[in-house]
Amino acid sequence: MLAVSSYGSQLLALASMKRNQADFDTLSQQLATGVKSADLSAYGGTDAQRILDSHQEVARRTAYNKGIDIVEPQLKAYDLQFGRMEDLATLAEKALGGQDSYDADNVAQLGTQIDNVLRDLTSLLNERVAGQNVWGGRNSDTLPVTDLTTLPTLAAADPFVAVGDPAAGDYTLPDYHAGAPGTDQAAWTKAVFSPETGRTVQYGQVANEPAIQRLVYALRLAKSGVEAAQAAATPAAAEAAFDSFRQQSIDELSSSRNGLRALRADVSTDLKSIADSREANTAMINLMQDEHSNIVNVDKTEVAVKLTQVQAQLEATYKATAALTQTSLLKYL
Repeated sequence: MLAVSSYGSQLLALASMKRNQADFDTLSQQLATGVKSADLSAYGGTDAQRILDSHQEVARRTAYNKGIDIVEPQLKAYDLQFGRMEDLATLAEKALGGQDSYDADNVAQLGTQIDNVLRDLTSLLNERVAGQNVWGGRNSDTLPVTDLTTLPTLAAADPFVAVGDPAAGDYTLPDYHAGAPGTDQAAWTKAVFSPETGRTVQYGQVANEPAIQRLVYALRLAKSGVEAAQAAATPAAAEAAFDSFRQQSIDELSSSRNGLRALRADVSTDLKSIADSREANTAMINLMQDEHSNIVNVDKTEVAVKLTQVQAQLEATYKATAALTQTSLLKYL
């Protein structure tokens, strides 16, 4: 006997249509975006947490690499500047070494050369990178040194003695510093940053470094020797005065070069360190992105097949529902 009502069948068909339509919408979205869902609630608790963790790790490592991109040019600038300072020390030492026999005209010319070296050193120590005075410590907005050619003449050719010792809490400034006389912790504080988790690099440099103090002092000795010779009453006195300053200056220039070379080696170590950190960060970023992709990405070919199947099921349900609507109680009255 034929049933007089198809209401129950229609309800089942409608429910099937809703499920198929929901599946169709989901698969269409996956096919368009290539991911299972943009909503974390669509993933299980474990996968959702893994997605969050990968996002956080990628963001952290990306920030580290951005920091490296900012610091690396400054480190390279320090490397070049230390090399230039070594060259200036070598130039001055050779010029002094060529004065083994005293000649007033040659000594006057030497004075000009030393002034030129002092001007170049002033320019180097007042160098700005990205708008910051890179030799000023935390005082990045003010020039760290005065015009080195204007420093007072030294009275005697004494051995070099450094001033200031941050490790001991002594922040005394050398007399050529723009903030001298006095103390300034900020002027001694070197910049630091983290290139990756758990690692800190002290990359900044300051104009107060003992090796730089020694270089300035050596050049002042040379200039003071020239001035002492020019002020002497007799040629013999001039030669004696000049030679005492000359030899001490040569010794200090040699020592300053060794100190500058050591500082430059530290910069090279820092450059290698941050390059290693960038490589480690990039490797972790790639790993986390692969982890994220494995969780959220879909196989578009597989999704397209499923979408075709659901579409066929949906069309079949539409037809079945349409047929059921023709079977109503009115047809049998």
